[in-house]
Order: sequence, then C-alpha cells, then structure tokens
Amino acid sequence: MHPYAIVLRTYMTALGKSDYATIKGLFAPEGRVKSPFLGDMAAGPFLDRLEGASSKNVITPIDIFLSDSQQNHATAYFQYDWTVRDGTLITFKVMDLFTFEPAGNKVIHLDLIYDTHPIRTSAGNKYEA
Repeated sequence: MHPYAIVLRTYMTALGKSDYATIKGLFAPEGRVKSPFLGDMAAGPFLDRLEGASSKNVITPIDIFLSDSQQNHATAYFQYDWTVRDGTLITFKVMDLFTFEPAGNKVIHLDLIYDTHPIRTSAGNKYEA
C-alpha cells in the first residue's frame, strides 16, 4: 500500500475514534488546515477546536485518491456523521486534500472540501459556543 494511503487510512480511523492526538501526529510541525468554517489555521489549534466542538464522529470511508502526476498529494473521500457537542447530528460527504512534505510522509497542509450550505442552514455554525 502506498505510504500516503496508509496516512489517510490512519487519519480516517483516528477521526472516527476521536483520537486527535494520533491525527496531530500525522502533521509536520508547520502543518496547517484550511477549513470552510474556520479558514486557514495551524493544525494543532484547528484539531483542538474540532475536538471541542465534537461529541462523536462516525467516518465511513468511500475512497482514497493518489496523485497521478507524481505530486505529494492524496485525497480521502468519506461520509462524516458528526455529532456536535449539543447533540445535533450533521451528515455530509467530504474530500480532504492532503499535501505532504516533499521528502516525507508528514502532512504539511490539509484542505477540507465540502459544501457548508446545508450544514449552516440546518445546524448553524457548530464551532461557536
């Protein structure tokens, strides 16, 4: 199995278990996350916010895509059943685009790609208290 696919499988499994320490360990020290809700943030603070907003995560993997142009990218495609701290269940499909270090398997950037409109319409911004 490709090393990037192993990282993405580890990420999806850890997210499903709410194991944020394992997810943080996948990132390089300068790792960043770009979220439709929170913008561009350092990975650690982003994951802390996600953990604080979450009650339960259920991840259903759909597929993993590897770059066909020898780039340091891979994408995890999955369904995210996210129960937020107030008990609201939000279900959506997401494609998380990972960029890896040029000479390693640590994540330097994670771009979360999903449609926020249905989430905002039905549940509001669940990152805010």
